[in-house]
Amino acid sequence: MDSEEKWINIGIAVSVSPEKREGMEKLLKLYADELGWEVSSREVPSEKEKKAEVLISPASRTISPSDLNDRINKIAGVSFGILKDIVFRGDREKALKHHLQGTSLTAAVHPGTKKEFLFLGHTLGFLWFNYELSNRIALEKENPELARSLFFDQTAEEQLREFFQKKKPEENDAKLKAALEKKYGINLKG
Repeated sequence: MDSEEKWINIGIAVSVSPEKREGMEKLLKLYADELGWEVSSREVPSEKEKKAEVLISPASRTISPSDLNDRINKIAGVSFGILKDIVFRGDREKALKHHLQGTSLTAAVHPGTKKEFLFLGHTLGFLWFNYELSNRIALEKENPELARSLFFDQTAEEQLREFFQKKKPEENDAKLKAALEKKYGINLKG
């Protein structure tokens, strides 16, 4: 896995009511310019109320591991700045309390090939990034120091183990864990 290849999907996303969409695009343009990224938006289907998502991302919506490693502090800083400046109107303490980190595991099936992909995703405030799990594991084998630096000083195996440990027992899918262990050669027990 080439650390210069762009395979990490990344963006900073803010949800707003459709009426505030245009104004949020203008506000976020300043932050996007700081990163050399673009602003886009879309309506998000919802049964409860209409929402719009305003997204800051690179033009390709992807980034290479080495570029993310070089720029992660700036990118995370811009994301935190949006939370602090726009949501909490400059209140750093409130923003820090709400600057939460999370991990997700998502399965997707390619419509053409029917091949299944597993994506591991991370959020930090409004910042999100995700990638195919197979790419992450390949990077760990090729460049373990870069992989640890990028992914919160943990391996994919450690993050997935922690992910499953945090789930309620009824949500802790033994079949999924077994499939992950078999497909990727990782140990999720412990």
